[in-house]
Amino acid sequence: MKSHPRNARIKGDPFLPSRFIFGDAVEEKGLEPYEYVIHTEEPAFVCRLVGMDLTPFEGRDQDGFCSVVLYDENHHLTHYVTNSGFRLFDFNFWGELPTAAQLHKICDEAMQAYQRLQKAYITREIAPKERDFRLVPTEPLPPPERQARIRELVSLTQESVSSPVKRIQLAAMIQQVLSGGDQAVFTESQLALLDIPAARSLLLSGARDAIALPEVMRADGTVASYELWAFPLIFSRTQGGLWWHFPLLEQVEPILGEVLGLAPETILWMSPTIFTVDALAERNCQSLIHLAATMDAGCDLALYDVAASRASFEAASKVNESQLVLAWLPFIVERGKLSLGQVRQHARTALDSTMPLVQQALSAEMLYGEAELFMPLPWWDALAAGTHAYNRKRLAMAMALLAANGMPEGVFAVAEYLPEHQAYDLQIHNQEGMLLTRTLWLLVPDLSPDRPLAWQDLVSCLQQSGVAVTELAPRLH
Repeated sequence: MKSHPRNARIKGDPFLPSRFIFGDAVEEKGLEPYEYVIHTEEPAFVCRLVGMDLTPFEGRDQDGFCSVVLYDENHHLTHYVTNSGFRLFDFNFWGELPTAAQLHKICDEAMQAYQRLQKAYITREIAPKERDFRLVPTEPLPPPERQARIRELVSLTQESVSSPVKRIQLAAMIQQVLSGGDQAVFTESQLALLDIPAARSLLLSGARDAIALPEVMRADGTVASYELWAFPLIFSRTQGGLWWHFPLLEQVEPILGEVLGLAPETILWMSPTIFTVDALAERNCQSLIHLAATMDAGCDLALYDVAASRASFEAASKVNESQLVLAWLPFIVERGKLSLGQVRQHARTALDSTMPLVQQALSAEMLYGEAELFMPLPWWDALAAGTHAYNRKRLAMAMALLAANGMPEGVFAVAEYLPEHQAYDLQIHNQEGMLLTRTLWLLVPDLSPDRPLAWQDLVSCLQQSGVAVTELAPRLH
């Protein structure tokens, strides 16, 4: 482009503006107390617009939309008023003047456009900007390459037990293995070390730190250090299917940072993707390694293909299926900026402030019954706290139903481990062996779920209820 000569005639652009243009105007004291409406087509005009108008006219109290064009004989002015409280006045026309009927029709169309504009403003303010999705990679390695990677990780872990230098290499390899698309590499490696507890513990602790204390390498070469925290969440649902992406959860970020007493410049990012027990169990929490890097890049993590997942959810939602859902709402904070004592101090305020926003985010995407939010905790602590609360809630509901029907004598329980669900199937029988009720007792999601710990917790809870429990031997298929 080049500069215009001072006396050059300016040609109009061929691109026509919108038919109706709405906007504010500025005077010496600031914004004028009304908006302006410009009609760009014939008959072209500009007028002022105000709301909360109570000008009397026949039809003011009518149900539904009603409008009229009035003439003020004292001031020789035309007014357009509606029973929804809007008034257009101070009409200035260019060209041929319209009739009252023509102006009435144009103003009705202007009000329809204005209402659409206000809805668009509200949507823009409420809904966050759409962001790109990053899909969790799932690319199984060929069997020979997988076995080679397993041997390499196992060997390096064993060497790292006695070599601090090797531990640095091990941390890098753990990050690489978890970030890959083959979850079997890490799982098989930690199982191969069952007979070497020190090495297995080193491998698992290194992987847990990589997830809970992520280091993100950015494109400019800088490194960002975060901590992964989460809100445990339990909610009920009468329909089948579950959804996992809730964009409105981003509204929690500024409120949460403020109530926890974080400095305004501190990074706190809430993940719109929530994690259910099934989502974590599917990959034994390994997909979490991608969470911090995805949020740091301004993207959202997709657990599955978004379009296919939405279609499956909508189809499943047509089925009636009562369910109690356990999930976690993760967020990342700059490392060292948030302490557990600080969270405990402000826990009640944080829950009271964030719960309405969480409910709004859930209801915007799916129907649910009741929701219960728990205090935010560091990631692995949040997993344990949420699972313990969920197990006890389900067990209490089962026992309450039995008590309501009259608790029979000689009640006993049998628990069978279900590897595909990472849970115990808890069955409660009467003295004659008839099944009274059953429920699931979940293991805490982890890179290597601790089954003995879950069993001890189950036995302890049932003992407090006076119910003996025995474990069925696992069935071999």
